[in-house]
Amino acid sequence: MYHKTVLPNGLRLLSQEMPQTLSVSICLFVGTGSRYETEPISGISHFIEHVLFRGTEKRPTSRAISESIEGIGGILNGGTDRETTVYWAKAPRDHFVSTLDTLSDMLLHSKFDPSDIEKERQVIVEEIHMSEDQPDQKACQLIDTVLWPDHPLGRDIAGTERSVGAITRDDMGGYMARHYLPQNTVVAIAGGVARKDILSAINDKFGDWQPGSSVAPPFPPFIRTDGERLIAETRDIEQDHFLLALPALSIADPRRYTESLLNVILGEGMSSRLFSEIRDKMGLAYAIHSYAEFLKDTGALTVAASVDPDNLLKAIEAVIKELNLLKSTLTAQELAKAKELSKGRLALRLEDSRHVASWLGGQEILTAEVLTPEEVIKRIEKVTLDDLRDLADDLIREDRMRLSLVGPVADEKPLKNLIGAG
Repeated sequence: MYHKTVLPNGLRLLSQEMPQTLSVSICLFVGTGSRYETEPISGISHFIEHVLFRGTEKRPTSRAISESIEGIGGILNGGTDRETTVYWAKAPRDHFVSTLDTLSDMLLHSKFDPSDIEKERQVIVEEIHMSEDQPDQKACQLIDTVLWPDHPLGRDIAGTERSVGAITRDDMGGYMARHYLPQNTVVAIAGGVARKDILSAINDKFGDWQPGSSVAPPFPPFIRTDGERLIAETRDIEQDHFLLALPALSIADPRRYTESLLNVILGEGMSSRLFSEIRDKMGLAYAIHSYAEFLKDTGALTVAASVDPDNLLKAIEAVIKELNLLKSTLTAQELAKAKELSKGRLALRLEDSRHVASWLGGQEILTAEVLTPEEVIKRIEKVTLDDLRDLADDLIREDRMRLSLVGPVADEKPLKNLIGAG
């Protein structure tokens, strides 16, 4: 059972005791990410996340920060997404207070030293270059541009070399003043620490954080528009890396559990339809999978694969066929297996304190509603075969398909014809 506490400054704390666990995990979620950025400062959320690891007055270097966690056997990291930024640590439970002190120090007292900013700017530029050099990652970035055109969701979370090069220290300070607020932050803690000790430590580290007079800006809504549905980048490499995507449900849509099960049947695991048909039977790809993304007001169902250029059209045709077959050939046996896989994967993840903290904090920051595993299982169990078929009919339409491709593309016209965009 988890507990939720709201501090007077608006900070939300979600905690769950796991007495049998020797670790404790702390996740600090800030309700901001790349979709909140304007184009001139695209990448600033990610940039700030990097700089927060650079040093504070108490821990003046990045090494001092990392040693404070690694020196006790812990793990420290962070991540920026479209709608959230998270800083997390996992450590032996006996070192809970010192671990929380490091994370709170980073969040509230980072120096933003100009020389550190310049060093990190170059690090991020190298990160952008690295992503550009990896064709499968580039294909992932490109699919966003046709799923969410002319919108922050369609931009790379890291920004561009140009935008990162133009972001100033003042830009960061202004952005943090608007977004890094206690009322826009969730602290989630899970592990072998008693609730009373968690409450005491949180009040000590975050109780004096002033909420300020501003309110975190709302995210820019996404409104679906017509546009290009194919984007291809020609490269002289050994494989074509492609993603075929469909606009799908948001995290607020109660049918998201139906979509999750549809995705399991389609392309999650080695017993999925895509793996069985396109790898095992047809031998067209070494790896192929699908995944569902749920954002606040939109989402996507996406298939990803890498294939020999001679097999590209055949592979995409096969994927489209498998998608369309979901409308008419789903079975009760497949649904039952998908439910068991989903419940089993959930149970396995929640044995780990970090996943429990992420489970609690992620739901709170994105939906302000935290479902227990039992509540989620009930929603999974309620999904019927008719629900799956109805959603497949609703989502899987040729005129909604988007395709991104990186590889030795000779002619785009056959690709456009496959998705009805010719």
